[in-house]
Amino acid sequence: MIGKLICHGRDRKEAVGICKRALDEFTIEPIKTTIPFHKKVMNNTAFLRGKYTTDFVDKMFEIKE
Repeated sequence: MIGKLICHGRDRKEAVGICKRALDEFTIEPIKTTIPFHKKVMNNTAFLRGKYTTDFVDKMFEIKE
């Protein structure tokens, strides 16, 4: 692990907004990171509504191996 991003706010909406901004400003080079994946999660409607389960990633995203 190179780094960990933890965000909090007064409520879920504020915390997600802070996390989106932080992900946009995060820079790690020259290696590939999971930042693009986390940006997709932060923009997913089910995630934003808080309507997800433990199989969220499998159902919402195509995992490339």
